[in-house]
Amino acid sequence: MSQTNQLEIKDLLPLRPASISVKTLGISGIFLTILGVAHIFVWLFLGGNWEGSVSWRKPILFGISTGMTLLSLSFLFDRLRPGKYDAWLTGSLSISLVWEVILITIQQWRGQASHFNHDSFANSSIEYAMTILIVAATVILLEITRRTFLFLNTTEDLQIAYRAGMGFLVFSCFIGFFVLWHGNRQILAGRDPSLYGNAGVTKFPHGVAIHSLQLFPFLSYLFAKLGLSNRKRIELLKYLIVWMSGLLLYSLFQTFSGMSRFQVTLTGTCLLLISFSFLLPVVWIVGKTFTVNLRSTTKKWISNHGLSQQN
Repeated sequence: MSQTNQLEIKDLLPLRPASISVKTLGISGIFLTILGVAHIFVWLFLGGNWEGSVSWRKPILFGISTGMTLLSLSFLFDRLRPGKYDAWLTGSLSISLVWEVILITIQQWRGQASHFNHDSFANSSIEYAMTILIVAATVILLEITRRTFLFLNTTEDLQIAYRAGMGFLVFSCFIGFFVLWHGNRQILAGRDPSLYGNAGVTKFPHGVAIHSLQLFPFLSYLFAKLGLSNRKRIELLKYLIVWMSGLLLYSLFQTFSGMSRFQVTLTGTCLLLISFSFLLPVVWIVGKTFTVNLRSTTKKWISNHGLSQQN
């Protein structure tokens, strides 16, 4: 294999798929993803609103999003330096996240809001339980992130991709705690728990970068399939990390200024333009490489086709 294209699909998959840690994360991720997808059909059959505190959107998005996160962690985890308590760590994380999504799903089937709902003892108990579960999960994610920055048994570009993805994931978790804290304050004041100020959407920055753990490794793989060298893949990943950081900064500015997601202001527009300017080199290099590859493939096909016709 050429030195410019060392990354294969196997590099994204678990190194030791039979290990207890990988199995625990993988099975939990598959279970939650299936649960989320299944509720798409429930929603289509039963109907109902997509938005709102009581809607099928919650079990669908939480199931698929959390499931994909656990699957990504299963790909990452056995690339870490092995630890004595790995099985306990991954088991605790899986239990915490699976039960959080199950409780959200139960609340939807009960016709109750899963968050900011203290109308009864049962609803309050479920909300407090979910908070405890997500705190436990975040502590474990912090430990995994720490170990990710110490050692990763993979290519240099994937090391950057995984580390950036974990960093954004943990930051999104911390924003999630702010969403909970602020939402409960809003409820006590009789205001909309999802808003900050007049129109700021608190879950906007929480959701912007939360799936970088899936995005960056996948893009690194696609760059390799285009034939880009490891050095070039690293360069593009750095552009992408700055782009994502800019989007996150924009979402924080919009939210804490009390503005809706895409309300136009000079500062917000500048932040967005600066952010997307770092995406331009990525688009240019990928587009240029794809065009060169396409021309080469077309010429080869024409050459082979012409020879076969002559024969």
